[in-house]
Amino acid sequence: MFEHQQVCGFIRQYVEDNVYNQIANEEHAKSLWKKIETLYASNTRNNKLYLLNSLMNLRYKEGISISDHLNDDFHWLRDQLSQMGIKFDDEVLGLWLRNTLPDS
Repeated sequence: MFEHQQVCGFIRQYVEDNVYNQIANEEHAKSLWKKIETLYASNTRNNKLYLLNSLMNLRYKEGISISDHLNDDFHWLRDQLSQMGIKFDDEVLGLWLRNTLPDS
């Protein structure tokens, strides 16, 4: 039982306040984890919308390398959306990437 309390305490450190309030009374690690899964799974549409919005508004930041922009920003967002079942044609992705770059 003590091990479960330790694990639960550790997990609680890394969740947002609105989630913490809903898992604060869980004492068993497995039930706590299941509760977190259901809470975050219910936000899947919001996560998709947030990631799509982030991709649509992504712009190259002056001073970072194109490689970092491509890998750390663009590909990361594309991969996150792909894991959620949203995929884009290569041509669309190419045009979208071009739109994130400055005219220069």
